[in-house]
Amino acid sequence: MELNPDTIKALLDAFDRSDWREMTVTIGPDRLHISRDPSPNGAAPQEPAVAPSEPPGLPAPPPEPERSDEPQAEPPVVAVSDAETVETAAQGTAIESPSVGLFWRAPAPGAPPFVDVGDRVSSGDTVAIVEVMKLMNHVVATVEGVVTAILVENGAAVEFGQALVVIDPEG
Repeated sequence: MELNPDTIKALLDAFDRSDWREMTVTIGPDRLHISRDPSPNGAAPQEPAVAPSEPPGLPAPPPEPERSDEPQAEPPVVAVSDAETVETAAQGTAIESPSVGLFWRAPAPGAPPFVDVGDRVSSGDTVAIVEVMKLMNHVVATVEGVVTAILVENGAAVEFGQALVVIDPEG
């Protein structure tokens, strides 16, 4: 077994389906560390020095809202799925990230981007790159059409299945 893009994707999928907080896999000289806990410098988070006051697995109670004499209108809560968000942002087919990683619009720093809004693309054209552990995964158009939106900033972290680019096949 080797740590190649397919193995990494399978490991990330397994991690996403699990309730694990952290996972480290070592295969030969390669090591993959994944954590749900954010770390400011990319290093593995340290264990807390003080034990939590609540038993693990129990959610903390919500904080009590501040009371005032004036009635306050609460904003309506609207649940919107990613697909609906993409539909309102731009019309077309969302091209999704093949894995977690960093989103890159161009093949190299300083190079022109693969696509810009308004560009016509064919099915199979590269529209971006998602970098995972120095492996560059090409994100390809699944439809022919016009790019109507680029939903992610260059260099931003993306998740598996996150919408990256929208292509209007009728454009």
